[in-house]
Amino acid sequence: PDGKQKRILFGSYDYFFYCLDAANGKLLWKYESGNYINGAASIYNKSAVFGGCDGILHRVNTDNGKATGNINIGTYIPASAAISGDMAFFGNYDGVFYCMDLKQKKVKWKTEGGGPFLASPAISGNRVITGSQNKTVYCFDTRNGKLLWKFKALNKVDASPVVTGSLVVVASADGRLRFLDIATGKETWKYEVGSAISATPAVTQKIIVVGAEDGKIYAFSK
Repeated sequence: PDGKQKRILFGSYDYFFYCLDAANGKLLWKYESGNYINGAASIYNKSAVFGGCDGILHRVNTDNGKATGNINIGTYIPASAAISGDMAFFGNYDGVFYCMDLKQKKVKWKTEGGGPFLASPAISGNRVITGSQNKTVYCFDTRNGKLLWKFKALNKVDASPVVTGSLVVVASADGRLRFLDIATGKETWKYEVGSAISATPAVTQKIIVVGAEDGKIYAFSK
């Protein structure tokens, strides 16, 4: 609240969402949800926004830990929401992908028919990209939910996509790291690790680092 203190916010499988003082680890407040909390929180104004296995998109005041306008989705939300302006984008386990107007506290649009969304979305301009357990990477128009393109992998896509320039970096359980053109969804490069990848790649200006389920960490550079 004083604009100076740094805070750490995180959810837990004990159903609680915690706020700690980053300087000393002191518990400042905790908020109880109705089930497991999987995804990391996103910040909207002074609210922490996160989903959980209770099927609710929670909004919690970061100053005091009080709910500020929860929205019941009905099916659990495994991943983090991506926020652009007043809009929050996220998928649920039933294969529904949402654009939620946080200011109006209502659904702006939603799409159905995807597989379980465990990946967190990435936003670039008017595009929001996410992966699904039905082996598909989707790109929707942020304004209306129109499907702009989709790419079919050979296994589930639990890792979150990462946008870098005109490319989308995608890792999947088929053991491949791919570059997709953000405008068309066309594959422009791939590398077969040979072991499933479920974690999100880390991307810097010069290097991409990703861990695979063979216990190895792979680094790629130009």
